[in-house]
Amino acid sequence: MHAICANSALSADRRFCEGFRDASGSVCRNLAEGFTRFHSGEIVQFFTYALASLAEVQDYLSESLVREALSQERYDQLIDLSEHVKATATNFMRPHQRKPRKHPAHRTSHVARRTARRTPHVTLST
Repeated sequence: MHAICANSALSADRRFCEGFRDASGSVCRNLAEGFTRFHSGEIVQFFTYALASLAEVQDYLSESLVREALSQERYDQLIDLSEHVKATATNFMRPHQRKPRKHPAHRTSHVARRTARRTPHVTLST
């Protein structure tokens, strides 16, 4: 992405290059954020954001090809790499999509449950 914008006719198109940089950076940041999460729902959320940004990157690559900033051969290589990233992220995300999301704030603590069993007049609200 940096090389495409630095060494081509696209370097004059500041808006295009900023969008390209933002989209590619977003892929990396969202994957990193997803890896720091411990709940499946959050992992899936950030990986989904990363995949959406990756689709933007692929669109920027296609536009770079049309605007002759990339050769067909280099475009094919970069699309193959991006498809590999997509497949890897999707495969990592798949088992997390099957798990129900846990809501720790809605769980009753074991102490509260034990207390409720001993004293019937205590009611728990969830």
